[in-house]
Amino acid sequence: MKRIKIFDTYIDAISIEEVVQNVFVKIESKEKANIFFQNALKVYEIRKNIKLKNALENADFILADGVSILWASKLLGNPLPGRVNGTDLFELLLVEAERKGKSIFLLGATESNLTYLLDVLRKKYPDLIIAGHRNGYFDDDDISIIEQINKSNADILFLGFSSPKKEIWAYKNKEFINVPIVQGVGGSFDVVAGIIPRAPVWMQKSGLEWLFRLIKEPSRMFKRYFLGNMYFIAITIKYFFKYKFSKKY
Repeated sequence: MKRIKIFDTYIDAISIEEVVQNVFVKIESKEKANIFFQNALKVYEIRKNIKLKNALENADFILADGVSILWASKLLGNPLPGRVNGTDLFELLLVEAERKGKSIFLLGATESNLTYLLDVLRKKYPDLIIAGHRNGYFDDDDISIIEQINKSNADILFLGFSSPKKEIWAYKNKEFINVPIVQGVGGSFDVVAGIIPRAPVWMQKSGLEWLFRLIKEPSRMFKRYFLGNMYFIAITIKYFFKYKFSKKY
């Protein structure tokens, strides 16, 4: 797996199908791996959050969850094979876990939303082994969380809470969590449960999923996306001209 540098961060040049394949190889070998995602907002956030930067750079998979990342990789002459969306990967791993008889643990969301998710998963994936679950409201240093996860003997731990908490928490506790695969899925619990609608496919493919979320939650998302996207555009322009200059001279 090739890891490329974009701006001051790193991304794995890997397709979503290859990620799924690699995940189950690691499960069989009991090899630990954290799966995190990079997008325009995180490129902005890692400037001022060294803990998030460290967690991402030490992840076993750093995936391009954002069309903007793909555009930048092409502009800078190091194109990625494609987008690896967190929700898409979450669902693909659920399908494969059910098929292979592997178990999962769900950590995140509110108690009520988690209940909705469990109902959906039990109907959609009747043979999926759900080894355990817990809502995402807990103290970062609560060791009972890790004890519950470890007792479940799950093969995959899905973290359904927001950044940067999920990346920092998973990185800090990697040596204590006895689960082979940890994937940060953020708000995907609510999306898969049908509580939060996902953008139409054409918006996903056009890189406008952020706009859909902004329309749905303007007060919460405006500052987040405005700052992240403006910074991303500025830094892309900066590195593009730096790349062109280095190529020419």
